[in-house]
Amino acid sequence: MNEFIATPLAGVLSIALFALGAALFTFKAVADAESPFRHAWERYVAHLAEFTRFLLMRTPARQIAQAQALVIAVLVVLLAATGQILLVAVILLAGIVPVTTLERQKRERIEKLEIQLDSWMLLLSNSLKATPAIGEALRSTVTLVQPPMSEELDLIVKQNQLGTPLDQALLNASERIGSPTVSSALSTLVIARQTGGDLPRILERSSASLREMARLEGVVRTKTAEGKGQVIVLAVMPFAMTLLLSWANPGHFDPLLGHFVGYAMVGVALVCWLVAIVWARNILDVDI
Repeated sequence: MNEFIATPLAGVLSIALFALGAALFTFKAVADAESPFRHAWERYVAHLAEFTRFLLMRTPARQIAQAQALVIAVLVVLLAATGQILLVAVILLAGIVPVTTLERQKRERIEKLEIQLDSWMLLLSNSLKATPAIGEALRSTVTLVQPPMSEELDLIVKQNQLGTPLDQALLNASERIGSPTVSSALSTLVIARQTGGDLPRILERSSASLREMARLEGVVRTKTAEGKGQVIVLAVMPFAMTLLLSWANPGHFDPLLGHFVGYAMVGVALVCWLVAIVWARNILDVDI
């Protein structure tokens, strides 16, 4: 009876000591300003901050990183306590999901801005016909478009009101958004203002060109959607089959993983898989 009680208590104590040691090590590494871990942490927080600023999120990037670190720490403790190998996959997901989610939200926001761009240029052209002042015409379009375009225009107007020249505010927005389509449209507006000419007519022509480009991109996207879906299925299939075979027959891969030749074959297969995925993505990444 005493041995039965002692064994679980020893396991709980070892897990608690492991968690305490990991927490102390992490605290020491973060507290030291010269620590490589601290530098890596600050770079990661800065990377998240780029997304949060672009998405105009109220949640600070540091708070997101801290919550992510806490979840990973809890999962590591559970892994040490239970020994479930599937928790390794969950830990990896906890490490990459926040970044991939923010990247997806940024990509979706840029796509929405590109979709709204031609309509906004038409609105600005019509506003310039009634109001020759570009600043006043730009302010009038803020309330006429939907987010996220209205949010970006509001930032441009506020920068201009705080003393930033309008051309510089437009270039700042182009750099912040990072879309070639938006950058070309804003650059056209800046160049047209500096060189003179019929600005409303230039904007109308630019809007028509953007609509035609959007139409062509839609056609290309439709034609390549099936191929991209097939690539995703083929990329996931080897891992799904591996998990299925491991679950159906736990010792199925023991001969492969019990020898150096087996590890070499797995490494070659992973390299071939990665090359095939990159190659397929490059083929389907059609740029017009």
